[in-house]
Amino acid sequence: MLTTLPPNPLLELPPWLGQRQATFRFDLVNGVTNEIKDPLTPIRGATLTHDTGQIIKRQLSMTLGAYDTARVSLLQDRVLPWMVFPNGEEYPLGRFMFTDSSRQVFTSGKISNVVLNDEMYLVDQQMETGFSAITTGTNAAGSDVEQCIGRLLYPLPVTYRAEMSPYFSNSSWGAGTRRGSILEDLSLTGDYFSPWFDNEGVLRFIRSFNPAFKVPDFDWDSGNQVLRSTIIENDDLLNAPNRFIVISNSSATKNVAVYGSADAPVTSPHSISQRGFVVASVQDLQLLTSAQCTAVAKNYVERQTVFESVKLTTAPDPRHDSYNVINWQGDLWLELAWSLTLMEGEPMQHTLRKAYR
Repeated sequence: MLTTLPPNPLLELPPWLGQRQATFRFDLVNGVTNEIKDPLTPIRGATLTHDTGQIIKRQLSMTLGAYDTARVSLLQDRVLPWMVFPNGEEYPLGRFMFTDSSRQVFTSGKISNVVLNDEMYLVDQQMETGFSAITTGTNAAGSDVEQCIGRLLYPLPVTYRAEMSPYFSNSSWGAGTRRGSILEDLSLTGDYFSPWFDNEGVLRFIRSFNPAFKVPDFDWDSGNQVLRSTIIENDDLLNAPNRFIVISNSSATKNVAVYGSADAPVTSPHSISQRGFVVASVQDLQLLTSAQCTAVAKNYVERQTVFESVKLTTAPDPRHDSYNVINWQGDLWLELAWSLTLMEGEPMQHTLRKAYR
């Protein structure tokens, strides 16, 4: 099947490839001065997780020996893990900052257990002042969401990339609100998926989409990626909403009814036609037009984090990032989470949600 990612026999394990070899490297960089230090050599068993259901999507846990514990600056340093292959291919796995540490004291030195988060931890701090989408010179419609995101992130030392959005926001948030929560609100208003820091360390905002109409990034029906013995299916169909209704409570629309709705695809098992009645979820937001309300309602449909899902394992593949579309067993799936032990020979766990037209 055609995929957005070019074929890579080394990673996709075709039938004629019985084994492969790889290692992981952990670059250490001073996040303030950008000084490049000698790489870390953590004790075996470092774990990297990515979960789209959280504001801070990516977390790295590892144990450092006495030498690394002594030389690391927990407040300033960043860690950049890589997956490295003997043929020279290298794949970045994100950029991380230390957020927790505990140390065991021995006569030979200290061994530390550390937790690192991606740089959304830097972004998701409390606002010192309030933030409003409406600024001097704007009308009641406020500012377009892309401009709001840019103003909110300035002057943080992060790189971001946002797809174009036609929608505006006129919302406001008080001092003490976490910046990550504001980004989540703006993302929903602008019809984006929840933002995340990607493998390159860039903060990404992509428009929501139905995976059933996308060209997949990965084709698991070819090659030998999925380990059959570890497949677990889950669903929450009995209580799943099949209609999302979004109503505007904005003062700019107080004289006219502004609302929109979107239904689960008719082919999904919990759709209105399949179930025979409506299970509604009503959201009350500050939006400006019925078209925007409808777009946000569709976004809620695409963000559904339950319903039919599957957990399975594959060989490690460093190309996975966020919201990847995967062809598996003849259906398209949206990847919601993954976990990887950074040691060759260990499997990679994935959580996928089934897509419907």
